[in-house]
Amino acid sequence: MKSRNATLFFLVLLNVLNMVDRNLLSAFAPQISADLELSDTQFGLLTGLLFVTFYSVMGLFMGSLADRFNRPRLMAFGIALWSIMTAYTGMARNFLQVALARMMIGVGESTLTPAAMSMLSDIFPPAKRGFASGIYYLGVPLGAGASYVVASVLGPQIGWRNCFFVLGAIGVVLALVLLFFRDPPRGGQDEQLSNADAIEVTRLRDSLSLMIRAMRERPALAFAMLGAIFFHIPIGAGQFAILWLVRERGFTETEITGVYGLLFIVVGTLGSILGGVLSDWYNARYKGGRARFLAFMLLAIAPFIAAYRWSAPDSPLFWLGMGSGFLMLVVFYGPTFSTVQDLSPPKLRGVMTAFLLLSCNLLGLGFGAVLTGVLSDSLSANGVSNPLTWSLITTDVLSMFAMPCFFMASIYIERMKGEGKLARH
Repeated sequence: MKSRNATLFFLVLLNVLNMVDRNLLSAFAPQISADLELSDTQFGLLTGLLFVTFYSVMGLFMGSLADRFNRPRLMAFGIALWSIMTAYTGMARNFLQVALARMMIGVGESTLTPAAMSMLSDIFPPAKRGFASGIYYLGVPLGAGASYVVASVLGPQIGWRNCFFVLGAIGVVLALVLLFFRDPPRGGQDEQLSNADAIEVTRLRDSLSLMIRAMRERPALAFAMLGAIFFHIPIGAGQFAILWLVRERGFTETEITGVYGLLFIVVGTLGSILGGVLSDWYNARYKGGRARFLAFMLLAIAPFIAAYRWSAPDSPLFWLGMGSGFLMLVVFYGPTFSTVQDLSPPKLRGVMTAFLLLSCNLLGLGFGAVLTGVLSDSLSANGVSNPLTWSLITTDVLSMFAMPCFFMASIYIERMKGEGKLARH
């Protein structure tokens, strides 16, 4: 038990660092955009498509490696790579140099979650995977929120470039520590493997073929992933949050960055824990599993997200909407990733997680960030007032398609349980 919890704690720490490094560019958006003379489209490419293309595509390769080789060593390599390139970002002088760094950071970060989620499924039983996934994804609010706190507190003291240098050095040290971790046996927490699940995977091509077959045989997987894609569109658009709050809601950079980060940490931490715990509770008692829990949660939160875009900055509804946005962002991770792990054969969990990340980040997050930047530049060029507001509303509307997708996934999950193809936890 102690070893299991220690592994979970360290993986959370790595995910925190992962999210700090990933979001620091967004946290320093006004300063970096001004220093490097970036357009909104260029900024959207840096935070969206350029990063997530390499992160997502390489994630399939890294996920396949995680299914076959030592996972702690694979993660150590990735952490060292992304940390070195984070430090290099602090040296960048133009768009192309930052673009190179972001692409390589994407390659490095692609090793972490496929290997980490695969390891967690091998040390936690199915009934507790929602909890374990939710705790692991505390890294999202803690890391993303911390990036804004760093920008608010350390930025004025040492400058944005030195912040990137410091974080790069921390990552290299953690990569060395990870080399001392043991790789757990695969499938050790699964009571019984079916013939379809007890497979050996030796090549990436085999992994992809078996992954496609698994999604064809288990439509719940496909619907859960489709819902996750729609859900990630506003997450990509969220890279423009600080720019939007400064440009169109009247806040100063110093005033809003720290508050935004602290609120993200507090509400996001609560949401990540609740998402994991409540989805496990719902899964054990009601039909449709964690996917149906997600559909209901998104339905309940949606009205507050709409209010966030339209309310005045001094209105309580504005801050309630902002907090609801953070809650919606993180409550998703525990239920979704644990559902995918439950539906995936144990020997394919790494590559299946990687494919989920590819779909979410390339088609969801990357599209959302670039769409927001392009729409904002286009609306601004045509004299439309509050162009970022209208761009962000567009991505919010697109995210609502996640609800029917998760509900459809829940229907197929219940059918699988009725046919004995999926355990009732």
